[in-house]
Amino acid sequence: MSSLIGQKFERYQILDLLGEGGMATVYKAYDSRLDREVAIKVIRRDAFPPDQMEMLLKRFERESKSLAKLSHPNIVGVLDYGDFEGSPYLVMEYLSGGTLRQRLGSPMPWRDAIQMLLPIASALEYVHDRSIINRDVKPSNILMTEKGQPMLTDFGLVKVFGDEAKEATHLTSSGTGLGTPDYMAPEQWTGETTAQSDLYSLGVVLYEMVTGHRPYTADTPAGVLLKQATEPLPLPTRYITDLPRDVESVLLKALAKDPQNRYADMRAFISELQSLLEGKHVEASHVKVETLREQMTGKMKTPPIARPASAPSFKRFIPAIVGVAILGLFLIFGAVIFISTSTMFAEPTPTEKPLPSSTATRIPPTGTSAPTEAASTETPLPTETPFLTEIKDERNVAMIYIPAGEFTMGSDTTGDIGSRPAHKLNVDAFYIDKYEVTNEMYDACVYAVECRKPRQQGSMTHNTYFSNQVFGNYPVIYIDWKMANAYCAWRGARLPTEAEWEKAARGSDDERVYPWGGGELDCSFANYHGCVGDTAPVDQYEKGKSVYGVYGMSGNVWEWTSTLFGLYPYDATDGREDQVKIGERIARGGGWNAFGGNGANIRLDNRVKLDPGYTGPNVGLRCARSVEP
Repeated sequence: MSSLIGQKFERYQILDLLGEGGMATVYKAYDSRLDREVAIKVIRRDAFPPDQMEMLLKRFERESKSLAKLSHPNIVGVLDYGDFEGSPYLVMEYLSGGTLRQRLGSPMPWRDAIQMLLPIASALEYVHDRSIINRDVKPSNILMTEKGQPMLTDFGLVKVFGDEAKEATHLTSSGTGLGTPDYMAPEQWTGETTAQSDLYSLGVVLYEMVTGHRPYTADTPAGVLLKQATEPLPLPTRYITDLPRDVESVLLKALAKDPQNRYADMRAFISELQSLLEGKHVEASHVKVETLREQMTGKMKTPPIARPASAPSFKRFIPAIVGVAILGLFLIFGAVIFISTSTMFAEPTPTEKPLPSSTATRIPPTGTSAPTEAASTETPLPTETPFLTEIKDERNVAMIYIPAGEFTMGSDTTGDIGSRPAHKLNVDAFYIDKYEVTNEMYDACVYAVECRKPRQQGSMTHNTYFSNQVFGNYPVIYIDWKMANAYCAWRGARLPTEAEWEKAARGSDDERVYPWGGGELDCSFANYHGCVGDTAPVDQYEKGKSVYGVYGMSGNVWEWTSTLFGLYPYDATDGREDQVKIGERIARGGGWNAFGGNGANIRLDNRVKLDPGYTGPNVGLRCARSVEP
């Protein structure tokens, strides 16, 4: 669906895009009758085959009527619904506090996490009592009010169950496995969703809040299912070593693979969470940790909770899980493409092509020689801390360690006044992506319904680019600043500051002109004007990598940074790193159409200021993350 910004739905004037999902696009709008801002969710007709539209329209109408009946202080209220040129829309309260997803990225004190999620658990208890399952509990569906109160939203995957569901059963038959893979319960993949499935998803959210990690992550739904079916849940204490045993036990019980081994209902889970806050004994603490671990693997022979005769057996969906997991294995080896029957997964499935191989090497202790080129730099890597010079993050993306220390930023002799004067600057240690973000990497975020597709699908010389697997290892383009931020946040990372970007490209050599040093420039070092005439693979220019081993920091695409434009010297405390303030942001590195040569656009000191909404065929990104001790 093309953008509706500026159009009018009867009394509602569309103002801005808030987000896109597998089923709908959400806009901010102005209600002229009641003089207030609202959120409007418009079904995406272009996302589904025409032969499914009648079924989807019925589902949307049913959703509207169901949600209009809900009244809970922690559920986003439905105000109205209608139809615009054949596309139904839902009008909801507009909340300005962002989402829980935007507050994640690092571990949160377990007490704070529980207190924040208890209202959401209460909201789920309320809808479960009314025979409604949310089916898509995740951080991006937990909105925050201006005062920080959490609110549950997006019942687009709602399913009515019980005796009243018989008439609606056919409406959900094609939606088997609806949900977001990283937060889905095992049984949800086969369509046997129950209230315990929402409980599992809420447990994943709590696990992520407390540990800073999701239990299972992969680039495709098949990859997530494969891990979920074959690997035990990583113990929370693997990440938070001093986490109380009772807190870990509650998380393990909520995330048991068999729904019958979880809490009986949301009410029981809420009681358990409240007991944790009050320092009381919890039900999960009476189950041996060994038993809980067995339940996590799905191999429990005699569950401690009696199974009602009418309850679905875990064995019924084990074959389906293993079957799809096998498909996932074929996918990994390129033999079979996994096809989901879920309408939520209607977008093309990204292939699981690994990044160029690399070897993670530990920084040598004092007095030893560096074992890799990445460690052999003018800036000695720290010897007191065993950080890796190269890591793979939770999304299997390669990142390079950049040590703390002083470097020279800017230049006194080249570039315009915006790049002057040269000045000394200290930065803390951080990691930065080894390569520019590729089409394949970004598509995984789109697939997870956390990122919007690029503004255009082609490139300068290719009609199909982002959607073409041939260009999976090429840099993603037509990405604006907000889209770049959303992608990095999905990976638990962030955009680099302008200072971090230049440190990663330059090292400590004051005379360094390009990432590889100086001297004559040719097309074997970087992709610039006259070389390709379009983008090139992110791992193509090994000769042009930086002193730390980072590829593509000159040419190929301009890369967004987090920094507002400001004159030098750079000062992170002067407001230029304000992530809310409106203004032009800095991009670095030069694109494939930038001229090379001395003093040209791909020099390390060159910077450009762009409107945050700007997109182009030569603008992409890479992410960074701070180093935690």
